[in-house]
Order: sequence, then C-alpha cells, then structure tokens
Amino acid sequence: MSAGTFFSRILGFVRDAVVAALFDRTVTDVFAAAFALPNFFRRLLGEGSLSVAFIPVYVDRINSDEQAAGQGRAQGLANAVFSLVMLASLVICAACFIGMEDLLMFWLGEEEFLKVPGKFDLAVKLSRITIFYLFLVTGYAYFMAVAQAWNRFFVPALAPALFNFFFILTVFLPDSVFGVSAEKLAWAVILGGVAQTAMVAVLLYKMGVLPRPTMKINLPGVKTIGLNMAPGILGLAASQLMNIMNQKFAAGLEEGAMTYVYYTNRLLELPQSLIAISIGTALLPTLSRFHAQGDMTSFQRTSEEQIKLFWFLALPSAVGLFFLSTPIVELLFQRGRWGAEDTLVVSLLVQIISLQLLFSGTSRILIPGFYAMKNTLIPALMTTVIVTFHIVLAPILMAKYGVQGLVGSVVVTGAVGLLGVALVHRRFVVKLSYLSLLGHVLKFLPGAGLIACLCAFAYEPFDSSIKSWLGSGVLVSLMSLFTIIAISGVVYFGIGHLLGLPESQKVTRRFIKS
Repeated sequence: MSAGTFFSRILGFVRDAVVAALFDRTVTDVFAAAFALPNFFRRLLGEGSLSVAFIPVYVDRINSDEQAAGQGRAQGLANAVFSLVMLASLVICAACFIGMEDLLMFWLGEEEFLKVPGKFDLAVKLSRITIFYLFLVTGYAYFMAVAQAWNRFFVPALAPALFNFFFILTVFLPDSVFGVSAEKLAWAVILGGVAQTAMVAVLLYKMGVLPRPTMKINLPGVKTIGLNMAPGILGLAASQLMNIMNQKFAAGLEEGAMTYVYYTNRLLELPQSLIAISIGTALLPTLSRFHAQGDMTSFQRTSEEQIKLFWFLALPSAVGLFFLSTPIVELLFQRGRWGAEDTLVVSLLVQIISLQLLFSGTSRILIPGFYAMKNTLIPALMTTVIVTFHIVLAPILMAKYGVQGLVGSVVVTGAVGLLGVALVHRRFVVKLSYLSLLGHVLKFLPGAGLIACLCAFAYEPFDSSIKSWLGSGVLVSLMSLFTIIAISGVVYFGIGHLLGLPESQKVTRRFIKS
C-alpha cells in the first residue's frame, strides 16, 4: 500500500507544481475551495464512515463457517450498500449544484475573499463542475474498501496516480477547449476521477467481486452498517468540518492564505499517507479478524507492534520535513507564478505542521481498534470534542500570528486529540502498555538525532558544492536533496540494525523480499 501510495503522491506533487506555476494565487485559492467540497463529502460517504462500518461486517460474511455461502452473502451485502451509497452521493451532487452560490457565500463569504473582483463567481463556476467528482470518488472509495477487505492494497493505493496523470494532461490542453483557463482545473478533476475509479473497478471485476446496482437492499448486515455509520458520520463530519473551517479561516486572511494552507497539508499528506494511513488501513481488517475470533491477545500485540513501526518510520520523516522544509518547497513549487515569498511562507508552515505527523498519525493507528470492535460512537464523540477545541483556539492564535497561528492550532489540537484517544482506547478497546511503548520509542532518538544533524548542517554545504560543480537546475536540486535523504535513511536504518531494533530489521526484510 505504501508503494502504491508513493507513486500516487509523487505524481500528486507534479500536479501541484504545475498548478502553482501556471495559475496565480487567486485561481489557486479558488481551486483549493472547489476541490475541498467534494472531498468533504467523499470522506463522509466513502473513505471514512462507510469503510470502517462496512469492512468488519463484510469480513465477517467472507469468513463465515460455510465459505461458499459466506461469499455469496458478502456479494449481496456489497451490492446493496453500493446502491445506497451511490444514490446518496448523486442526491448530494444535485443539491450542491443547485444551491452552490448560497453554499459558497455561507462558507467563503469573508471580506478578504469577496473583495477580489471575480473571485467568488469563479469559485461558483468551478465548484459546480468539481462537485460531481464526489460521485466518482465515492465509487472509487467504496471499491477500495471491498479490495482492502480481500487484502488487496496495491492497486487501490496506486489508482490516484492515474487521477493525477489525467489531471496533468488536461491542464496542458489548450485554453480554447474550455473557454476559461481556470475551468481546466475543474474538468481535470472529473477526467482524473473517471480514470481512478475505473482502475479499481477493473481489479474487482477480475476478482469476481465487483459491486453492482441492485434493488435488493433489505439484506442482513445493511442495517448494522447503517447503524455503525451514523456515529461515524458524526465524527467524520466534525473532522472534515475542521478542514472546512480552516478554509473559511484562511479565506479571511491575506490573498494566497488558502493556497498556502492547502500546499502545507499536501506536504504533510505524503509521509502521513505512506506511513500512518497505510498502517491504519491495513490494520483494520487484521484487527477485525482477531476480534471476530476472540483473540484479544493478538489484537493487543499487533496494535503495539504497529505503533512501534509507525514511530520508527514517522520520527525521521518529521525530522527531515522540519529541517528540509525550504529546499523541499523550493524544489516542488518555486517556478512560474510561485515566487520566493510564497516559498518562505509555506516552508515555515511546514516546519510547524511536521509535528502533526506524529500526533495525528498515532491517533490513526489507535482508532482502527474501535472500528474493529464495531464501536464508531466513541471515536465520533472524541472527534467532535477535539474539533470544537480547534474552532475555539484557531481564531485566538490567528489574531496574533495569522496563517501561522491557524496551522499552529492544528498541531496543538492534534496533541490534545492524541492524549484523549489514547486514554479512551485504554478504557474501551485494550490496555496497551504506553510506558513500554515510550521506552521503545526512545531507542529511535539516536538515529533521528543524526538525521537532524545531517539535514541541518550538511545539506547546504553539500548542495552548494554540487551546484558549483554541475550548475543550478531542477535536476541538480533534486539530486542534492535526494542524496541527503538517502544518506539519512541509510544512517537511520544502520543505527537501527546496530541497536537490534526489530522494526529496522522488519522493514529491511520486507524491501528485500519485494
């Protein structure tokens, strides 16, 4: 899953670099808003509440005592839920299309946003196109959940790479095809969405488990999934409300603030997707099986092992993101209409949010434990409390620090949220040995400290030497940055092997086996 996600994220950064270079900050602000709306509903219907409610019940059907009958019931369940979800997404698309102007005025009607001529009208136009990406990406997310229940992770994780590929091709089409240059961004989302969904649909078709529309929706399990989804939707609505509120907060700041927040989150998403989301997603079916078998000892041991693995991989990633934020942003985005001033702002925001990788990532490893036990209510209540905390804190910090205060509030909220999730997890799921986990994580610090020294003190002299020898350019900057990252990785894993860390040996064996 990490391998597939890696390829997708690389093309995603190419996509972001193209958009940043070809369009000014007004257009990128608008696109960030237009793209956020379908993603908000997608996480509610597809990747979020539905998948965590659907996978445990679906896995129970697959692993029933009578294997053949179980698979038949599993397919019927998949068809019924698929029909209901796609109908709901279509209704939401239609409602948003009709009421888009009022919706955006309520959401983005901030003084700084509205005073830019034509900005609001462009936001309405692009959003009315991109909202139908919801229908496509909901189908993709549901197909992905089915594939993950069958332990197929690579193709669903790779499918967004196809989205990014078609997006980039569309952006480079002549402006005359769309009438308005900025509209290419919206249509690029739609074309990419078709390709992404089709890729996973083909996989499921070959496996013989592709969900199909049906009128037979009153089946055992559908009601259970619906009941489990209800609190999940509440929690994810609260979680996604945090993203929507961040957009609204940023809309009231200086021109470009929405873009800066969007690109900062994009840089966080790469290590978060490669590590936290990949581990958390792969963990859910495994914990679901342990719970169904009543094997809570394996449930606890596996949870602790994955937390250790996450911190082993996430700690050096956060350190590298902090110390290399400026060269990373320069390499990815600084060209065309993206200048040095934009780089300065985003690199500082990246340094702030690098800590969020550790806080939110650990929470993502703990939360599947609740879902595996079919408990979606407690995570929902926790998320609601945490998001309320952020909505109160963010304006206070923004008043003094602007967009930096907004991102800082996200990090503080992440830390508070992790503390709350850990305490509740101990009470309602299994009692993890947090002191033992902390003691083990401390063994990662020598390697992380050496990475910090390499990035902080060795990168600039090395980069200057390379450029004095080969000259400046994107490829030279890429080689310089990649070399430091590669050396850091070798040093970190080398120290891990010297210290006898099982995580280092486990990851190394996996790569050799692959």
